[in-house]
Amino acid sequence: MPLVRAENPDAVGRPEPDDGSAVVAEWNEAALREFVSNEHLDVRRCTLPGLPLRKSAYPPELHGLVDAAVATARSHPDEYIRHRVEHQVGD
Repeated sequence: MPLVRAENPDAVGRPEPDDGSAVVAEWNEAALREFVSNEHLDVRRCTLPGLPLRKSAYPPELHGLVDAAVATARSHPDEYIRHRVEHQVGD
């Protein structure tokens, strides 16, 4: 099999390797937004266990969304979601 090489391996447009912490932060923000905005029970049940519910896990501009997620979960009609949020928040 012939060896394939890039025409210009030092090109400026080459993507940087993914920074794991940046990917995790983006995922957490997307999951937080989805949990709050998507009322589908299965989405919320699947999203909640992996969702950090500490404000320190997010930038200050998302702290209100963390509060909204916790309030939503605590007042949710589903028993599992109500139980799970208390387990995660620890109050």
